[in-house]
Parts: sequence; structure tokens; C-alpha cells
Amino acid sequence: MRRRAFLASAGIAALAGCSNGDGSATTTPTGTSTNTGSANFELRGTRFPGSQTLNVVTQFVIAVENTGSASGTFTSDLQMKVGDGEWETAGTLEMDLAAGETGEWHSPEFLPQYLTTLHFRLDAFDETWTIRIDPRELDFGNFYAVPTGLYINVIGGSFESAYPTSTNGTAGDGTDDTLTVETATPTPTGTATATPAGTPAPEGQEWAVMKVDVRNRLQEPQEAPPASSFVLDVDGERRPQHQDVSDTPYEGGELAGQTVRQGDLVYAVPAGTQARDVTVWWEQSLPKGDVKAIWTK
Repeated sequence: MRRRAFLASAGIAALAGCSNGDGSATTTPTGTSTNTGSANFELRGTRFPGSQTLNVVTQFVIAVENTGSASGTFTSDLQMKVGDGEWETAGTLEMDLAAGETGEWHSPEFLPQYLTTLHFRLDAFDETWTIRIDPRELDFGNFYAVPTGLYINVIGGSFESAYPTSTNGTAGDGTDDTLTVETATPTPTGTATATPAGTPAPEGQEWAVMKVDVRNRLQEPQEAPPASSFVLDVDGERRPQHQDVSDTPYEGGELAGQTVRQGDLVYAVPAGTQARDVTVWWEQSLPKGDVKAIWTK
């Protein structure tokens, strides 16, 4: 069986679709057959993911059966549309099928990089499939690779009644997805030297101190995202950010090539908040599309 290589459109990093059902249609094959009779083709099934997240390898499959009485070559253009854009030819399917044979065409593996909805149409049967590209979902301590060349990692952190703390609580090292729950220790009465207690959290709240790590893997400098672009919510409620509380706050701005920038993201959360209640997300509109990453425990 011959399968023509898939011709991806230049500059498009994501290709896929979602099955709307097997469908059924017939078409006259391209090419000639030395056998008597004729070849007819029907769409027998597809395997398209209904949705996919950013930066996850994806592939789809289209199955066609020759229901005729002679061998023949099935050929059809595959059209693709990104979001509300125009239909374009993404590639050509070609399969040599004997009478009664069902063949499967497997797309090359590809990596969606931008949030969108992708649409596919197989011209021979006028069937259409779609796939929704969703935000990247990660555990704390895992990097999201931005198409621009940045790696962003919300490592984890700690819960503090006051910050900075005198006990120097530690956060994750990039491999642990847990948040360390820690309470600042007050200075005992009568001690000779007072220990700075840090900035106390508002009444009924505590500080969620998240460690963020941003790396520029390119040689040339580029802009690191601002601290305000990182959002923390607790059970779906967005929490206020307080970067002035930290002695080592994370800051955006120009980041030199091959350079790592680390710092704190500080938020006021209800007292008693647990690691499992916390979600941190970051999103940005880039020249080629929108991206978004979500970190949870």
C-alpha cells in the first residue's frame, strides 16, 4: 500500500480533528486499474482526538475501504482551517487498495503550540472534523515550553503568616510538586535580640509564596513575562498579588540569552488554604497566537 507523505502547511504547528461519525460516500478513484470492473471508495472511520493540550504530540487516522470489484488508487486532498481562517490544502491522501480492502492513513505526529480550534475536511467525502487546543496543564515543578524560546516553571512554594520569615522556609527544587506549609515562628518574649517577623498577612489570610523560574534558552535576549501575568486562584477565586512583601520578588523585563531568572510570586489567600486548593496560571498573546499554562498540585 502506498501512502503519500502529508504536506504540512508552512508555519502551522498544530494539525488534528475530531470525528463527527464514520460517514459514508463513494468517489471515482484516480489512476487506472488493469483489472476488469471498477473501484469505489467509502469512508469507514476516523480516529481524531476531540481535544488536545498545548505541547502534546498528536496524530489522527483516516480509514477508507474499496467496496468496488477492482483494485484502484484512492486520492483526496485534505483541507485545513485554523480558527475562523480560510480553508487551505494541508496535504494529499493516496492509498492503493485492492477490491474489498480497507486501508488506514496515519498523519505524521505533530505538536500544537497555540490555543485555537482546528478544522479538517476530506474533499472526497466532504466530511469535516474539528479539534480544540486547550491550555497546557502541569504539576508544580514542571516547565512549560513557550514557542518563543522561554521555559516557565512555577516550582511550588509555602504558606506563611508573615513574610519574609526568620526561619527561611524552603520551597520545591523544581522536581517536587508539593507546597510546603509553614508558619513563621514568633520571637520569644525576653530574648536579647529581636528577630524580624516580616510583613504579616491580612487578618484571616496568609501569604502563598510561589517560586517561579523563567529560562531563556535562546542566545539572544527576550522579554520575560511580568509578575502580573501570573494569576493564582483558590477554588476558582482570583487572589490579589503582593510583590512588595518579598525581598526577592520575581520581576519581568529583558532576560539575557541562556539566562535563568527566579523569584517570588506572593498572594494573599484565606487562612487554612491547602496546596490542593491552589491553581496558578499564565497566559499571553504572542504574534502567532495565544498560549496558556496551568499549574496545580
